[in-house]
Amino acid sequence: MNEKPKALINKQNQEIYNNLKETFNLPVFQDDVSESERPDKLNLFLIIYGDLVQGENTGNMVQDVYITYLAEDSDTIETDSLDIVSSITKIRAIQFVRSERDRVQKLNTDEYVDRINFIFRRGIRYECQV
Repeated sequence: MNEKPKALINKQNQEIYNNLKETFNLPVFQDDVSESERPDKLNLFLIIYGDLVQGENTGNMVQDVYITYLAEDSDTIETDSLDIVSSITKIRAIQFVRSERDRVQKLNTDEYVDRINFIFRRGIRYECQV
């Protein structure tokens, strides 16, 4: 059941990971980063897949995909943002929604890191009885 949508989701997930890794050559994690995996310099991506929500039509769902970009000591964050959006929206059935930028404090320091949360949305068709 739902073999085609499952295959598309798996393909999209792999493409998201690959596109970020190949474009930026930075560590990419899913959901969270353990302290032992965290690089000394906080330049990395974190991918989080949101909840599935009923779409406008029967048989359609949408899911938000959150990509967090942590950039320490970067003077190219705005141009990197363009490349992030471009590298993800070229993936089939994924659209850019918005980004949210702030600064977060590094653990046990007085230093701050830029954080941009990118929100993308993908549509998923599923089998349903009508």
